[in-house]
Amino acid sequence: MSFHINFLVVLTLLSTLFSPTSAALSAFNRNVVQTQVLQAQPTGQNRIFIPLIMRTDSGFYVATSGSDSNPGTLNAPWRTLQHAIGAAPSGATIYVRAGDYTGFVIERSNLTISAYPNENPSIFPDGSSTYTVKIMNSSGIRINGLSFHDNWKQYGVGVYVEDSRDVTVRSSTFYDNQGFGVVTKNVTDVRVEGNDLFRNANAIEIRYGSSGVVLAGNQIHDNFRKVDSGRGAIGVTFYRTTGPVTAIGNRLWNNHSIDKADPEGAAFEVYAGGNVAMVSNVIWDNETVLETGTKDQAACSSISFVRNIVFRGNRQQGLILRCASNSLIAHNIFDGLDEYVYYLTHFDGQYGASIEGLRIVNNIAINGRVYSIGNAIPSTVEIDHNLVYNPGSTAIRGDSLAYVYNKGNTMLLSEFQQWTGYDLHSLSAVPTFVNSANHDYRPLAGSPAIDLGVPLGETYYGTAPDAGAYEFVP
Repeated sequence: MSFHINFLVVLTLLSTLFSPTSAALSAFNRNVVQTQVLQAQPTGQNRIFIPLIMRTDSGFYVATSGSDSNPGTLNAPWRTLQHAIGAAPSGATIYVRAGDYTGFVIERSNLTISAYPNENPSIFPDGSSTYTVKIMNSSGIRINGLSFHDNWKQYGVGVYVEDSRDVTVRSSTFYDNQGFGVVTKNVTDVRVEGNDLFRNANAIEIRYGSSGVVLAGNQIHDNFRKVDSGRGAIGVTFYRTTGPVTAIGNRLWNNHSIDKADPEGAAFEVYAGGNVAMVSNVIWDNETVLETGTKDQAACSSISFVRNIVFRGNRQQGLILRCASNSLIAHNIFDGLDEYVYYLTHFDGQYGASIEGLRIVNNIAINGRVYSIGNAIPSTVEIDHNLVYNPGSTAIRGDSLAYVYNKGNTMLLSEFQQWTGYDLHSLSAVPTFVNSANHDYRPLAGSPAIDLGVPLGETYYGTAPDAGAYEFVP
């Protein structure tokens, strides 16, 4: 019993010593290394000696009231972030107090730049650069809780990361940038997570190599501006990526132009790239869900669009698959989409290329036209084990189940099967969700989606996987 009591005393003393208000911590903020020995005198002659581990505090501070001639402590902070980035040692955290700051360039390793707790500092461009923050040839960089906005250069970007690795941009906001919120180019192991990106042209653009990039848990919405005549109003663009890149658990809505009767834009866009996975995202009221395209028929391949939930509130088109070889569209749910869920062409038009090896399986698509087949599709394309159902809806083209080039429109799955040879193991039936009005698309017991799918290497219950994004567990 005495051991436990003494251990608690030790913990209490250590906690007191290292509390944020203690003199010891103030000394650490002055980068003074101290070694102390605490002596406790219990009853009797027993003595307890507790050696304290030598350490220095890793925190430095920047504030609008500071000066770059200060030591960078909480009470004597620096003024500019660029000075702090050059002065802070490897492994340090720079805490940014509330206020407005000019952007900066990072070309170093092992540094965290974070908002001071419960404060929201804003980072503005310098007025001449297209980037507000540029991270080049760096590694081990963390950016947390900052706001990047009002870069009105044509290609202005909040945070630009190039030729770097192990970079995280987290819990930050990006808005009112004429170009982009976040851009990466030729990077490795970069995470963009938990951010809010809105009122930009393109919220995020991933370019070229970009191996191990993860976009997770972001709110991507109301991006409507134009980058140039060829792009804009996009949630996430994958531009000539070689990947792998994963976008998982994001919410994307209202990404479209606002000044045209027929809006432009998309939640996701893949251009002349691939090795991209879009998984478990929730998507609504963008112009298009996913648009693929290329130049000079360069391949865009190995695209995965899996277990996403897509629905229409005001307007939402589906997936334009004009360049998607060896790609997988599986286990998604689409509700009430305009025009089509899948628009398929093969080597058609200036942005078209191959869709050889494309698979569209284990999906649920209801309350709108599901297929628009534009021209002769290669025999390696597989469309099957889906649940499709359209009793007629208010969606644009909601009066047909499918359109097939040289055949026309049909409301009948059987006729679509006869025309194309697709969906031979699919069903047209009411899916019976828990509550589709509230976008709860989990299947109820007895749903025709249960055991309808084809195995894709994932664990499932029953005799086969269920169609849709959720697996029913009795």
